[in-house]
Amino acid sequence: MTTAEKLYNTAKELPEPVIAEILDFAEFLRKKRVVGDVAARKEMLIDLAGGLENSKTFSGDLLEIQKRLRDEWE
Repeated sequence: MTTAEKLYNTAKELPEPVIAEILDFAEFLRKKRVVGDVAARKEMLIDLAGGLENSKTFSGDLLEIQKRLRDEWE
């Protein structure tokens, strides 16, 4: 029997408020794991830093770039 099956069988015998607590805790653990996965991927974002130094769109005078981007929306 898997751990998930054991958990299910145990939870079936508990009152609804206790099952709700177990669910809250399980969701907390799932979110905590997702946040950990995102933190591990931050290194990849660092690899992208500086990727625009050869871009035509973002080269030249900073004020001119800002004006050009702003004008694009007008």
